Amino acid sequence: MEEFRNQAEVILRLEMTNAGLEINAKENDREGVDFIVKGETKQTEIFLQPMDLIGQQSSKVPKEKLGEPRENLWVALVGFIPSKEPLIFLIPSKTLVEPDNFVFFENNVGRHTYLSNWEIKVFTKGMEKLGEYIIYNQIKNFK
Repeated sequence: MEEFRNQAEVILRLEMTNAGLEINAKENDREGVDFIVKGETKQTEIFLQPMDLIGQQSSKVPKEKLGEPRENLWVALVGFIPSKEPLIFLIPSKTLVEPDNFVFFENNVGRHTYLSNWEIKVFTKGMEKLGEYIIYNQIKNFK
């Protein structure tokens, strides 16, 4: 998974830079933030979530790692399929708070809060919904 993470970082940086945005690794130890993206008028935080689209049917974002969802925190889900261009989905963290139980799910594990997560399912029938979050549809929200 570390290989996917490294590739995801490079790809995300490249796409954000090509869109005219400044992207830097987080400056503090705030859990749940991997990158800070600076646009013309706003600053946004990104939590990077790489995913092997062949080996996984869903990606779980640990609540403990992401922290409290808020307006300026986004999840960058970067999906990989061998010999294909990676897919980058930019998902506002607030979307996870109101799961649709189709693509987005919330899994609470009672007293074991460290196991609680938000789950993003990537499957053929869900691609229309997930397609709303493809980088080209969301990049304007970072400028």
